[in-house]
Amino acid sequence: MAAGEHGDLGGYYFRFLPQKTFQSLSSQEITSRLRQWSMLGRIKAQAFNFDQTFQAYRKDDFVMAFFKDPNVIPNLKLLSDSSGQWFTLGTEVKKIEAINVPCTQLSMSFFHQLYDEDI
Repeated sequence: MAAGEHGDLGGYYFRFLPQKTFQSLSSQEITSRLRQWSMLGRIKAQAFNFDQTFQAYRKDDFVMAFFKDPNVIPNLKLLSDSSGQWFTLGTEVKKIEAINVPCTQLSMSFFHQLYDEDI
């Protein structure tokens, strides 16, 4: 599919990367911490790439295109609140809300106060 053939996907085409691993979630130290906080098995990272330059002012188009993409729908895993089981998205999303999250904190040092106060 060429870049101009995406029509209702806003020009974005996504590809699932099932072979991508995330060392940050699989190290022994991290899995121990996830187990400590009952998060082991309840957190999953998946990788998708896309074929256009991301432009923040088109964030709504980008997110909607992601959830409508035929490579995302059968592969994106979600965790059920009720059963705790993983399932695939399986259907195209009809409505989204994309919110800018400021990324001004680049250090984890603000957590040091938790240790300093023995929390």
